[in-house]
Amino acid sequence: MRTYKDFRFVNGYFVVGCSLVVALAVGLVLGVTFTSRSAEAQAARTFSGGTALMLNYVKADATTEFEAVMRKVSEALGDSENAERRQQGQGWKVYKAREPGQGGSVLYVWIIDPTVSGADYAVSGILNEAFPGEVQQLYEQFNGSFAGGQAMVNLDLVPGF
Repeated sequence: MRTYKDFRFVNGYFVVGCSLVVALAVGLVLGVTFTSRSAEAQAARTFSGGTALMLNYVKADATTEFEAVMRKVSEALGDSENAERRQQGQGWKVYKAREPGQGGSVLYVWIIDPTVSGADYAVSGILNEAFPGEVQQLYEQFNGSFAGGQAMVNLDLVPGF
């Protein structure tokens, strides 16, 4: 037969255990929230190869939005007073695949040839420099168009081809 003291002892472990579970859940929620917000700022995007590919998997119903943002990126690079940014724009081409992508997405391929060594190709940074008043709306439009994210490929030319 359990006594009141036994119940308090077991109940104390129960309270401590519940507190740990709640603390873990709160930490998990905060960690996911702050990680997501940091990702929205988009980390620097530099390429180490002489040529780069970026595969962009875009929702089929969001191609107009994606292309509109890419036109703004092109405008920002072409009109920039920064020579490095203009050089980035000269080597950056955007292609749309004719074949459907994974899960019905549309594949857009950026071919950057040549890359500008050390230059930051993060779309958020480029848009922020040129369109600070519009950057939030443009980046949400850009970010919301993705079906499966991006895949970055650094390429080096194989000699003899």
